[in-house]
Amino acid sequence: MYRLNKSLLSIVFLVVVSCSPPESSQDQSAQKEIESSHDTADSSSKREPLHSSSLVPKSIEQQKTPAPCELTLGWDPWEPYQYLTPDNQVKGLEIELIQSMAKQVNCSVAFKQGEWMNLLEDLKSGKIDMLGGASKTKPRELFAHFSEPYRHESFVLYLSTESMEDYAEKSIYELMEEKFRLGVTEDYIYGEAIGMIQDNKTYQSQIVTVPITEVNYYNLMQDNIDGFLEDPFVAGYTIKRKGLSSKIAASGIKVHSGDVSIMFSKASIKPELVEQFNIALETIKESGEYKKILATYSH
Repeated sequence: MYRLNKSLLSIVFLVVVSCSPPESSQDQSAQKEIESSHDTADSSSKREPLHSSSLVPKSIEQQKTPAPCELTLGWDPWEPYQYLTPDNQVKGLEIELIQSMAKQVNCSVAFKQGEWMNLLEDLKSGKIDMLGGASKTKPRELFAHFSEPYRHESFVLYLSTESMEDYAEKSIYELMEEKFRLGVTEDYIYGEAIGMIQDNKTYQSQIVTVPITEVNYYNLMQDNIDGFLEDPFVAGYTIKRKGLSSKIAASGIKVHSGDVSIMFSKASIKPELVEQFNIALETIKESGEYKKILATYSH
C-alpha cells in the first residue's frame, strides 16, 4: 500500500507539472535582460573606476596635451646663430634652441627670411610670430612678449689690422672724441654705453648705420668706417668664411649688451604660449639638450 500510494503521488505530480502553463517568451526575455544587466553592472563596476579617463569629458582630455601648432620665425643671416645651408636648410645655434623649445610645446616652426627692421614690422603686425636674439626694451614691449633670457650677448669692436696699433688701449669714448667712424646695425641693441653714444648728437655724423650686419665688413674694407661692433661668435665665423683673417681683427674693447630672449608678436601670440616656452627652456636645460646644442657651435 505504501508503494502504491507513493507511485500514485508521483503520477499526480507529473500530471500537474505537465499541465502547468509554460513561461512566455516575454518572461524569458525579461529574465535574461535582468540577469544580463546584473552581470554588466557587476563587471562594469570592476572594470571602470569612477576616475577613469573614459568618464572625463573629451574637452578636458584635450586640454592635457596642447594642440599642434605652427609658428613662423623671422630670421636674418647671422652665422652661427642663424644661416642657410647649401641645401637650403635654415640652421644655427638659435634656430636649434628655438626648435627644441617649440617641440616641447608641440609646435612646429616655419621660417621667413628678411632684414631685421622689416622683420620687426612683420612681428608688430602678426605676419610672423617670433624673432630670436632679441633684447628687451620698453618700446618693443608695446608690441611684443618676451621669453625668459636664453643666452647672454656681448659685442666687441672690430678694426682693420692695419689700424690696430692706432687705436690700441683706448676706450670707445676716447675713440669717438677722435672722430672715430663707428659701424652699427640698424635697431641692434648694444647696451647702455653704446646707446648713450648713439643718442649723443655730437657723435651722430660718426655713426654709420647699415640694414644688415655683413655690410659692416664691406664698409671697413672700403674705408667707409674705422671699425664696427659685432658679436664675437658671429664675427669669428664671418671673418673665417670671408677669408678676412689677415685684414680684420678684434680689438680689446668689449661692450656688454646683456641677455637676449625670444620676442613674440602680441598680435598673434597669447602670453600662455610664452610661459610654455619658458617651461620648455628649463626642461631642455635640465635634460642637457641645451648644453649639447651650444657645444655643437662652439669653436
